[in-house]
Amino acid sequence: MAAQPGTGSGRDFVTIFKTGSVDRSEYPELADLLLEGRTQLTAETSYLMKFGDESHRSLTPFDVASLHDVPAYPLPETALDSLPAHVRAELEQNGAIQMVASYDPENHRFEEVDLAWDDQDFLERVTELIAGELSLHEAVDWVVVEEAERFTVAQWAEIRDVTEDAVRSNINAAREKLLAEPE
Repeated sequence: MAAQPGTGSGRDFVTIFKTGSVDRSEYPELADLLLEGRTQLTAETSYLMKFGDESHRSLTPFDVASLHDVPAYPLPETALDSLPAHVRAELEQNGAIQMVASYDPENHRFEEVDLAWDDQDFLERVTELIAGELSLHEAVDWVVVEEAERFTVAQWAEIRDVTEDAVRSNINAAREKLLAEPE
């Protein structure tokens, strides 16, 4: 486990969460701890980051956030800005993310960022839809926006660098094809 940001060799398992997204009834100690440190966080981004190890992959972001033996660090604006658009969208939408990345503590930048969510289920579902009658773009847009609800149409369009209408068109075409299939 990395003791401090970016001190491990290679890539770290990182959990980032918005301090205001912690449910007081579910995590009372964590909520109190975050409220105590809120003054230093408001100057930054209102996000905290914790660097852990692969064993944390099985924990939710808020379970990792409540680990007292893993220090939390305010997420600097430059680090937030260095995250790829799809990762920032996930963080914005859900209030928390888990990722594997390299962190440069001197420049406060993340590199080689990959979300830690289970890609296998996603790939299997996309493959299943393509084996049906959906195109690759229809299948991916449908799974990401409609089934997994990972991103909004606008966020996904920005990530793909296409128009929102293109994403909507693919989703509508997928919906029509899926509804036309006999069950």
